Amino acid sequence: MNNKNLLIVFALICVTTVSFFWGGYQTLTPLLFLSGLFFVSVICLWFSSYMETRSLVTLSVVAMVLAFVDEYAHTSSGAFSYFDGMTPSLLAVFGWSLFVLGIVASAQFLYHRKPLGSLDGSASRSLLVLIPFFLLIVCAWAQGYLRFFNLLLVSVYIFLFTASLYYSYSHQFGWCMWVVISSLIFSATMEYLGGIEGLWVYQYNEPTAFFIVFTWTLRVLTILAASSLLGVEIQE
Repeated sequence: MNNKNLLIVFALICVTTVSFFWGGYQTLTPLLFLSGLFFVSVICLWFSSYMETRSLVTLSVVAMVLAFVDEYAHTSSGAFSYFDGMTPSLLAVFGWSLFVLGIVASAQFLYHRKPLGSLDGSASRSLLVLIPFFLLIVCAWAQGYLRFFNLLLVSVYIFLFTASLYYSYSHQFGWCMWVVISSLIFSATMEYLGGIEGLWVYQYNEPTAFFIVFTWTLRVLTILAASSLLGVEIQE
């Protein structure tokens, strides 16, 4: 057990909590969202105790850097806004680190139990990125969000797509598959809970915009790709 890592995750939980109160989110009394955040935090504490400190720090920092750029691109375009009105919200920037750690922990747990090695292949790896990206575009079009895809947001998505494709081609299919599945489950749950409790508001007032759920698969794969290029591999 790595006590240093537990302190790092505890610090991430603390700054996320501070940003929650800083933004006035407690006035919404979002009990469902907080329950989900508590569950994710527990997973992060457990997972971090078995990680190398360098891996934990790299993954967390990369997640926060991408969060700032990605969230700014989405909120400044007008696709959605946070309760605190910030672009981006500090709750999202710091919360990403915990959220991504939770997704990766779940993916690793599932991968070790069912690696899906028999399905590996270049075509299957590419489909792991192409299918979510296609569904992302379709959902954005169907719900009327494509009009918010300005130059900055399009550039962000091109970067996410390219980095995700690179990562999927250079890593095992089974691992990437569980990352995608875990991303979809976690994001669909937390995006919906945050939406219905008013932490963020989409342009057309839906509980969630479906394209964002598929965006999370690209976000997590991109974070893993950047971490990999920095010498950190989470798969093993």
